[in-house]
Amino acid sequence: MFIGEMNYIGEMNMKVTAENYNQPLFTIGIVADMIGVTQTTLRIWEKKELIKPGRLGKNRYYSYCDLDRLKQIHHLLQEKRMNIVGVKNVLDREECWEIKKCGDLKDTCEVYLAQSEDIPE
Repeated sequence: MFIGEMNYIGEMNMKVTAENYNQPLFTIGIVADMIGVTQTTLRIWEKKELIKPGRLGKNRYYSYCDLDRLKQIHHLLQEKRMNIVGVKNVLDREECWEIKKCGDLKDTCEVYLAQSEDIPE
């Protein structure tokens, strides 16, 4: 299922490219280990609409883009001590490419491209 190998800290040894940045690759168990939370926590965050992973049947699959967002959510909840409503407000106010510092990857992001089309020149 996965391209690449897991290293000793549970992260994928795989180069992130514009082509695979938004591709759902990781199961909930792998992502939970990578972020340092439980699978139940990820399901709660999804229920609270902080994240929307890809689905294949009943299974959830997360992309590198999702991982970046989840790391930001985890940081805001644990280190900044925000509640879920506060995190949602922060994420809704800031553009995701600003939070994640996407750089050139944002040029292939569906959200960024859609937002760019809405801005009059």
